[in-house]
Amino acid sequence: MGAKLGKSALLLGAAALLSGLLASCTKSGEAKPEASPSAPPSAAAASATPKKEEKKEISILLSHAGATYAQAVTNWDDDPYVKEMERISGYDIKPEFLGHSDFIQQLTVRFASNKLADLVRVDSISSAAAPGALEQGAFTELSGLLKQYGPNLLKNIPQTAWDAPSVSRNGKIYAIPNVWPIPNTAVLYIRQDWLEKLNMQTPKTVDDYVKFFEAVKNTDMDGNGKKDEFGFSVRENLAGSDIFFQEFGAHPSDWKFVNGQYIPAMITPEMKEAIKFWKMLYDNGYVNKNLFTAKAEEWTANVTGGKAGFWGHYVDNYTATWASKMVEKTAKIAMIAPPVGPKGDQGYGINSTGIYFPMVIPSSVKDPERVIKFLDFAWSSPEMQKFFAFGIKDRNYTEKDGKVQWDAENPKNKQNNEYLTFRLSLNVTAAGLNSPEILATLPDGPILSEAYKNAVKPVKTIAPYLPKPKAFATNPELVPGLGSGTLFLDMFAKVVLGREPLDNAFDAFVAEWKKRGGNDAIKEATEWYNSFTKK
Repeated sequence: MGAKLGKSALLLGAAALLSGLLASCTKSGEAKPEASPSAPPSAAAASATPKKEEKKEISILLSHAGATYAQAVTNWDDDPYVKEMERISGYDIKPEFLGHSDFIQQLTVRFASNKLADLVRVDSISSAAAPGALEQGAFTELSGLLKQYGPNLLKNIPQTAWDAPSVSRNGKIYAIPNVWPIPNTAVLYIRQDWLEKLNMQTPKTVDDYVKFFEAVKNTDMDGNGKKDEFGFSVRENLAGSDIFFQEFGAHPSDWKFVNGQYIPAMITPEMKEAIKFWKMLYDNGYVNKNLFTAKAEEWTANVTGGKAGFWGHYVDNYTATWASKMVEKTAKIAMIAPPVGPKGDQGYGINSTGIYFPMVIPSSVKDPERVIKFLDFAWSSPEMQKFFAFGIKDRNYTEKDGKVQWDAENPKNKQNNEYLTFRLSLNVTAAGLNSPEILATLPDGPILSEAYKNAVKPVKTIAPYLPKPKAFATNPELVPGLGSGTLFLDMFAKVVLGREPLDNAFDAFVAEWKKRGGNDAIKEATEWYNSFTKK
């Protein structure tokens, strides 16, 4: 299902979904009444594991998350990892996996055909794979069920995840978040050996970065007889390169409360200062000239090939993508905090809700408490959590003196990315990549832990909790940020490349954005802001 589905296909899918799901919905699809706080717990609520007479099969629809091993399995009933989950939990687990890059397209087809499962991974309760499903009651409302059967879910999953618009609507919970152990991982990288060669300290301020970029431009960093390096490697849509915005008080994806309105930061005067700085970077040759068209492969090659001294990515990629792939084997890289701007502002990336993906229980499932109990057990069982982190003892890891001995080169971990099967593909609790337990077993664990602690500094904002304004559904070019096809990115590129003057281009952009539906979006966002901040 690699081809994209058109709007008509989505609408037909939604119609089929609602007619199929709602036809099977009865009172049993509703959340059970919440128990009185003063009342003693029922026998069912007191136990996280099902009674023997209860149905113990759980069907789950997930993504294989790009794991080659998971894509190759033809019979999950005989798979050792599923068998281990069954042994630990006592449930008969029936997983099924859709694709990774084409997950939404495949999920759309599943919703349209009503071929779902007891537990379904989605991208949001307002997913484009099932337009109108939430409003029509296709997902089980879970608030009461969670209080009665999922105390460990409520205890272990952060409230920030439960509050996200991809999980809740109007104070009611419709999905269970699968979370990131460490939610914010975007970080800035720099060539430490270049700093040493230039006799420079780690840059702290915006001015420090400019001095570093200028020094790189005027120095033959790799000794090839040419001054052909540049300071900052950027790729198309500024993916991973959303720095030097918040430093001027306006991140493209953020919103700000100004004069009684909640407005996108991209239309504020502060954004003009950020754009002016970016144009200076381009004009002075501090960034690659094809920054708006460079593909990921070229961007990566600029860094690993020793042509760029500064870039943004994720802490998680330190070892596999960067430290081990540098052409210059003596290269040293460091992860550093974002610069401090002229007025003290700082931030790289937007703080995350902490959600990897939400999971819904279709309202056609007659006993949703069975699914909640399974997830509650998965979250609370030390043995299950150990499985999600390290797999199967004596297959994926060994133990010495009670401590896990993890070998990333073990063929049962390395070949076909087999380790991703238990850390991501089958993990119904969290993305098992950067938990403290896992970091403690890695050779570069101390470096990664230090980066998470001191270098990762996202923009702190409530913007990620803003439900998408209706105007953005019909006019996606209005969405704030650096997404492809957006009005902002189009204007930004024209100004940076010198095709239009800043003042004229910016003012025209703001006027056009408001005209196409931005004013309606601001009104809707302001109403949400006033309600959200009064909680």
